[in-house]
Amino acid sequence: MKDSRQRVAKLHYCRQHLGESGVAALELALILPLLVVMLFMVLDFGRLLQARLVVTNVAREGGSLASRDIQSATNLIALLQTGASPLDLATTGKIYIWKIRAGTKKNNPAPSIDLATSANGGALSVGSSIGSQVVRLGLSADLYDHLVFNDSQNTADISELTVVEVFYKYTPITPLSNFIPGLLTSSGGGTIISSRAVF
Repeated sequence: MKDSRQRVAKLHYCRQHLGESGVAALELALILPLLVVMLFMVLDFGRLLQARLVVTNVAREGGSLASRDIQSATNLIALLQTGASPLDLATTGKIYIWKIRAGTKKNNPAPSIDLATSANGGALSVGSSIGSQVVRLGLSADLYDHLVFNDSQNTADISELTVVEVFYKYTPITPLSNFIPGLLTSSGGGTIISSRAVF
């Protein structure tokens, strides 16, 4: 009799223990996909934030260096592409450097783009917001007005501006965007990150 009670107690303990481990396995099976999705989101958004910071810093440094005419625009673009590590701005990016000269005469008061000292580099197919066909050359009204020749001063407020635009196509590394359409991607499988610096 005592032996049968021990068997019943053991059997009851085993069933209870197996039931607990089964519930734990079920909980893990339900929560694991959520944990994986959260990990993918942290990875992709972390890389997106890093890419945004690199693009912004490249635009700022490029504008600072280009405004001092230390190097030619073409050499400066090569330098900026090299310094943008870990991003590959040569193949998945584009850099524009524009020199905009102020109007110098009363009969020609409008500013103009100096194409001889402007350049672009990179394989990404994206257009610049600066151009001679764009309203006010793509500048804000305030900046443009400071470049217009002023009759009363016999000069413009600013002699020239340097504008650097940096574009980068960010592509997620995790398969999360395959399951959630539109997350971190647009048409073409990536998101275009851009930054613009004016010096």
